[in-house]
Amino acid sequence: MKPAIKQWLDDCIEKLNAGELTAADLGGMPTVPAGEKQFILYLYSKSTNLRSAIGGWALYDATAPEEPRLPSQDAPYTSVLEAVRDGWRIVQFPRPELHNFSDVDNAYLGFEFILEKFV
Repeated sequence: MKPAIKQWLDDCIEKLNAGELTAADLGGMPTVPAGEKQFILYLYSKSTNLRSAIGGWALYDATAPEEPRLPSQDAPYTSVLEAVRDGWRIVQFPRPELHNFSDVDNAYLGFEFILEKFV
């Protein structure tokens, strides 16, 4: 957690405990510093297991053109767990029950993890 956000939460908790918390206090949550940008990483795993091999991927930079960036043909990580260890946060887990891939060979595309990172 960002230090500024942690400090804001601590201050709000202190004011809440003292009975002094206001709507203005809650509306004052710090935002992402101007120098940071969000990256979105789609990792298509071969199963819902975080340790499974990666079958496909795409990286989106919020400040770049609309197309995803593939700096190389090799996935940036060997697994979702490896990406998490590198500081990526999972914002969506796959929902395999939503996909019926019984008639295709590339069923791994159904296991889409969406991750984010601010840099």
